[in-house]
Amino acid sequence: MVTAAALAVVGPVLLGHDPARPAVTSGALAGSPPAAPTTTAPSPAAPGTTATTTPKPTTTTAVKRPAAAVRPRRPGPGTVQYFTMPSGDADGRHREFWVYRPGIPESAELPVVYFLHGYPGDEHAVADSGVAPALERLFASGVPPFVVVAPNGQSSPRHDTEWTDSADGKVRLENWIVNFLVPAVEGTHRRDRAHRAVVGFSMGGFGAMNLGLKHPELFGQIVSIAGYFRVDDPDGMGGDDPGWEAANSPDQHVAAGAATRMLLVTAAGEHDPLIAGEAQRFRGLAETAGQHPAVVTAPGPHTFDLVLAQMPTVARFLAGGW
Repeated sequence: MVTAAALAVVGPVLLGHDPARPAVTSGALAGSPPAAPTTTAPSPAAPGTTATTTPKPTTTTAVKRPAAAVRPRRPGPGTVQYFTMPSGDADGRHREFWVYRPGIPESAELPVVYFLHGYPGDEHAVADSGVAPALERLFASGVPPFVVVAPNGQSSPRHDTEWTDSADGKVRLENWIVNFLVPAVEGTHRRDRAHRAVVGFSMGGFGAMNLGLKHPELFGQIVSIAGYFRVDDPDGMGGDDPGWEAANSPDQHVAAGAATRMLLVTAAGEHDPLIAGEAQRFRGLAETAGQHPAVVTAPGPHTFDLVLAQMPTVARFLAGGW
């Protein structure tokens, strides 16, 4: 087994190892199932950010690291890790996020993809899905590598958060992502928008488009997989506030995506009336605004298997914008 370098525990998450900060050894993505991860005795952590060892290390085929390459095109085995930070929500709880990092040196040129899960679900739905092994294979084949960050989009005040802030201020998920998660992950190696993307599945597909259009200064690319582009608010995030609904309706803010690359993936077997036909509807709105998002109709139903099956398409689309 090849042991991968540990991720730093205290933010910035992606900064290289610093002996002054505590470190946690994550499960290596290597040829055979790794041994249970071990924890280095930590020194006091910086306020606000903690990490835990990965409960279910992922395993993929071993990849040989190119010799003496400063920034290899084909990275070695990557690392996976969970981190937590205060959520800023009214419940006072922490929010966890999962990070997959390919085995190449950290720099501001290494893109970061923020992946938003669907409902019901959490960061474990992404971490345990096989996304990391799928990416390892793609990167080994020469697809440009990138970091994946999968946050938890749930909150006890409102379970179906739609990846935004609630009108009553009890859920501040959008604020957490934009003002806390991105800075904590990227630290001193802040990416420009060309090296940062937001991707999501189902509810996360809505969240990706909503966040991407509301914050075009942050995200240069948006990928919505089986998403929708109008308000769906079963848990009352908006409190029937017309202003909240208008602000969180991507189909009313298409013009904001003028400088953003977009990919819309829809399932051929989609039966949810909220989602069926949404990719085509949004593409029509975008084309009227002079934009040309890519649309893929993929075989199969509305399941996370759709994400895994389309990962090569997604990764190669993103590569065109890095």
